[in-house]
Amino acid sequence: MGSARLTLGVIIFGGAIGVPIGARSAEPGAIGKTIQYLTFGIDFNYTPGIELEYQTAILQGVRKKAAEAGLVMRVFGCKGDPQLQLTQILDGVTRKPDALLINPLDAKLIVAGIKRANEANIPIFIIDNPPSEGKFLGLVDFDNEAAGAIGADELAKLVGEKGVVLELGSVGSNQAQLRHRGFTERMKAKYPDIQVRSLNMEWVAEDFDKEDNAYRTLLHALSQNADIMGVFSDNDQMIPGVVSVLRRIGKLVPVGQQGHVAIVGVNGTPVALDRIRKGTQDASVGKDPGGTAHFPLNQIIARFEGKPFDARGQTKPILITKHNVDDPNLWGNSFM
Repeated sequence: MGSARLTLGVIIFGGAIGVPIGARSAEPGAIGKTIQYLTFGIDFNYTPGIELEYQTAILQGVRKKAAEAGLVMRVFGCKGDPQLQLTQILDGVTRKPDALLINPLDAKLIVAGIKRANEANIPIFIIDNPPSEGKFLGLVDFDNEAAGAIGADELAKLVGEKGVVLELGSVGSNQAQLRHRGFTERMKAKYPDIQVRSLNMEWVAEDFDKEDNAYRTLLHALSQNADIMGVFSDNDQMIPGVVSVLRRIGKLVPVGQQGHVAIVGVNGTPVALDRIRKGTQDASVGKDPGGTAHFPLNQIIARFEGKPFDARGQTKPILITKHNVDDPNLWGNSFM
């Protein structure tokens, strides 16, 4: 996208999810209503440099918007444990909040909790990862397939539209599967001279040099395949592991120099933007945590005020490179 001005927003979809789009509350008014927010979990584990800032940025946005509307927000983090998140949802139903806002860690596992809330007539709003069963009134997500396709286009350009590239995907993530589809289908359709080797692995963000299975798998893939010219990671959190392995095998070459292995990630985290500035990472496909936070809160407020609301919104990806990495509109440049 070059140096073009950054535009962020939420795309609105017609139609309804769970109930008609014009559904109205029996008791108008948002002030004082209680929302139980079940987060993705990892936000409470945020440590500078570990790159879990995206989920923390969503949490900050939700809290800010709720405070502005006079809502009572109760936040529960599951520490990355999907079973704990289900327990928190079931416990939340017994507390009888006016609404549940859920950022599912495992969309299949929480179905029992969704159905329990349906039985209790508690309205549910979902961030990113919708369950396959049960009713919910609103959803906001990220266009993960488009993110994968944008990543493919950028990586293809960086490697000269030919050669071998490595794709890294997170295990057990629906979002990762969508990014994988967008990436591999775009490569297949537009770049026949590029060979994609896909590798599914757990995150290696918390200890970049730890000799765990994920690190060893990545080490083997990059050291035994000297022809790999680029890497696409479905999140920026795994890129420190890529950088660590490249450094270990003597292939960490700055952007623009002979032998550089191109690296493209997803999320646009603050540390990823720093890597782009320093020439370690080439690009990131950025997200919009502000839009992700505000859209469901607007849905909830409209529900409480008895107003019609759009049942689905979707944030769109933005390509971040050295040309626009300092744009103040990028969330990674304003995260505190």
